[in-house]
Amino acid sequence: MNKKQQIFRNYCMSNVRKFMSETSLHGLKFVADTTITIWERLFFLISFVTAFVIAINLISNIYAKWVNTPVIIGVSPEPTSILQVPFPAITICNMNQVLLSKVSNYSDDSVEGAVMKLLCYSEVELEGALYESPSFKNNNLSLTEFLVQHAQPCSRMLIACKMNAFLFNCSDLFQEVVTDEGLCCVFNVLHPDFLYKGSFQVIKNLTNNDKTQPVDWDPETGYNTNLSKSYYPRPAKGTGVSMGMSLMLNAEIDEYTCSSTNGAGFKVSLHNPIETPHIKETGLTIPIGYETRVRIDAVRTEAVESIRSIAIDSRQCLFKNEVELLYYKYYTRRHCESECQSQYVYENCNCIPYNLPLVYSNSTICTAKESFCVKDAELVWMVQTNITCRSKCLPSCFDLSFIADTFSSPLAKRNYLIPSVILRNMNKTNVTENIAILHFYYRESVFYGELRNIYIGLTEFLSNTGGIMGLFMGFGFISIAEIVYFTFLRPIF
Repeated sequence: MNKKQQIFRNYCMSNVRKFMSETSLHGLKFVADTTITIWERLFFLISFVTAFVIAINLISNIYAKWVNTPVIIGVSPEPTSILQVPFPAITICNMNQVLLSKVSNYSDDSVEGAVMKLLCYSEVELEGALYESPSFKNNNLSLTEFLVQHAQPCSRMLIACKMNAFLFNCSDLFQEVVTDEGLCCVFNVLHPDFLYKGSFQVIKNLTNNDKTQPVDWDPETGYNTNLSKSYYPRPAKGTGVSMGMSLMLNAEIDEYTCSSTNGAGFKVSLHNPIETPHIKETGLTIPIGYETRVRIDAVRTEAVESIRSIAIDSRQCLFKNEVELLYYKYYTRRHCESECQSQYVYENCNCIPYNLPLVYSNSTICTAKESFCVKDAELVWMVQTNITCRSKCLPSCFDLSFIADTFSSPLAKRNYLIPSVILRNMNKTNVTENIAILHFYYRESVFYGELRNIYIGLTEFLSNTGGIMGLFMGFGFISIAEIVYFTFLRPIF
C-alpha cells in the first residue's frame, strides 16, 4: 500500500468515526467511543444492527400493503338522499311470451310453429326432430318481430299505474322493450339517445311526449342542474307505498300458450336506469291473485378522485371515461360483459341475438334457424372463465343498484269493501286468476354508499416508515443530511 492509499484510508476511517460520534442515529456514538471497552462497543453495534433489521422488516410489510392493497372500501361519510338518484328502472314481463289468440292458427310444421317451439320448449325437448325439420332449417323469421307482433302489449298488461301519489296513464310511464324474456314493459330507463351509440333494436314506443322530458343521467355525475318540472329517469318523492309506484297487472291467463316457468305470473327486475334489463335468469317472480310489496334499498358505490392515480389493475374499478364500449355510451360491468358475450356469439354463429348489443353495425340479427348455435355459444360463454374480453370487465367506480324484499298477500276473494275501485267492480274469479297488484317503494329516505378510498397513500407510507425508523433508530430527515454530508460534502470540501 503506497502513501496516497494510506492517507486516503486513514481519512475515510477518521471520517467514519467522526460521523458515528456526531450522528443523531441512536447507538452509533457508543460504537465509535474509544473510552469504553470493545465488548461495550460490540454490544451497541449488535443492538444497532438488530434494530435496523427489525425496522427494515416492518417497513417491508408496510410497503407490501401499499403495493398490494392500495384501495379500501368503506362507508361513505355523507348520506345520499333518494331524491338525488332515480327511482329504480323496473322491467315487467309476462311469463307467457305469445298470446294464444294470435298463434292458434299456426300449424306445427309452419315456420311460425317452429318459432313457438323455440319459445315454449326446453333445449332437450327441441334437439333432434326440430333441428332437422325443414320449418327450422329454412326459418328466417326474426324473433324480435315475432315477439312484438304476437306478445301481450303493455297496453293490455298494465291496467292502472300510480306514481308519487298521482295516477298516470301507463303509456306515459312504460315503454315496450324486447328482452331475453320476450316482450316486456320497462319504466324509468334512460332514453336510447343517451344510452346507445348506434342504432337500437330492443326498445319500442319510446316515452317521448310533451309532458315528460328525457334527461341524461349516470351514477358518476348525476343529474344536470337545470331540470324541467317533469323529467325521466324520475326520482322518488318520498318513502313508503304512497310515495312509491303502484301497478295493477293483467296476466290474461286464457291467452297463455306456454310459460317461461312452471306456472303463470310475471317476472320483475329492478336495475340501474343506464342498464338494459336481463330478466330470464335473475328476475323476481310475481304471483297472480296476490298483492305484492317490493321494498327497495339502494346500494351506491362511489370513489374518491384521488384513486385515479392508482393503476387500474390495482384499484380494480373503472371510471366512465377510461373505457370506450362499442355499443353503449356508459361503461358498466354488465354492459361490458354483454358486449363480450355478443362478440363471442358472433364469432361462433356469424350473427348477434336480438337481446344482445349490436356491437358491429354491419352484423345481422340472428333468426330462428341460428337459435341452436346461439344457445350452444351462450352456454359455453357462461361456463368458460378464460374468455379474454370478460376478464377486462371490471366493476365501475361509480354504480347504483337495488336490493328488493318482496311480501305477498292474497287479493280479496269476498265482497267486503276494499280501497281499489277497479278491483271492487271486478269479478272475484277474474281477480284471483288474472290480476296482480305491485307496490314498489323505498324503505329509507337516505342511504350510505360504499366509498373506495386510498388505503395507504404516500403521506401515510412516509409517516409509518418514519415512525418505525424513529422508534428503532432515531432516524429522521436530518439523518439523511448527515449521511450526505459525511459521504460527499465533507470529503470534497
